Amino acid sequence: MPRAPTTITIATSRIALAAQGALAVSVAGLVIAVAAPWAGALAVLLLAGAIAFTVRGRRTGQLRLTPTASGETAFAWRDHGGEAWRPVGLRCDYLGPWLIGLRIDGRRLWLWPDSSDGDALRRLRRALLPLP
Repeated sequence: MPRAPTTITIATSRIALAAQGALAVSVAGLVIAVAAPWAGALAVLLLAGAIAFTVRGRRTGQLRLTPTASGETAFAWRDHGGEAWRPVGLRCDYLGPWLIGLRIDGRRLWLWPDSSDGDALRRLRRALLPLP
């Protein structure tokens, strides 16, 4: 008898945004310290735009893992907009103790420790182990 489907809610990681923001601030500070004032202002504007673009483009939603009778796992995705579940192709590029790198229909998704609760991420790691 197949197991029940597992649904994992994925949220935007504050750790990832803080790391990217700290990197942007350090680069902007370095440019301000060693370059002309106009170059420092340009660096601040470009890096602020890059961080805003990153924040706006974050993918959040729910991932459903459904074990099939053949022993494989089927994956489905639903955005937070409340749309219906749609089957997706999932590929695991990186599986580590802190980060999980996924490609969902060709789009990159990094899962950090605060992207979901620990138990859900543990179940996801177990489901991803048999994937190539």
